[in-house]
Amino acid sequence: MQPGVDPDKPNQTQFYGQTQNLNQQIQQTQGVFPQQQIIILNPKFQPKFNFRYLSYAVFALGVIASITFLEFSEPGRLADDYWRFLSEAVCCLSIILTFVFDAVFYKGKADWQATTGQSNTWSLTGMIFDIIFACIVLFFGYMWFIGN
Repeated sequence: MQPGVDPDKPNQTQFYGQTQNLNQQIQQTQGVFPQQQIIILNPKFQPKFNFRYLSYAVFALGVIASITFLEFSEPGRLADDYWRFLSEAVCCLSIILTFVFDAVFYKGKADWQATTGQSNTWSLTGMIFDIIFACIVLFFGYMWFIGN
């Protein structure tokens, strides 16, 4: 036992400006555990809004509308030539929008793959090809439009 120390008084070390006692500090550090890491073995890309499904729907509606408008037209009548023009325009526009929405899907997938540490090479390749195909269809659609 040390001289001048009261045995009934607990041993507390305090520094100026510090109001916590040592027991509180020990209790606070005892509750800290390293966080566990969760690993998902086969993660799948599941966006909130799937642009690929939208591209399928746009393509299907465009083809249906194109066929429907084509059935309204009869060659030789001026009003029926408008139906044929509308049919071809809707078909071309639906194909362009299909490629654009698919490219948006691939962009989201590539970003998700980059954040999860996966390779996004094929997603970027698919996005680039979708944009190239959309430009090709746009070019042919423009050539068809100025030719009419």
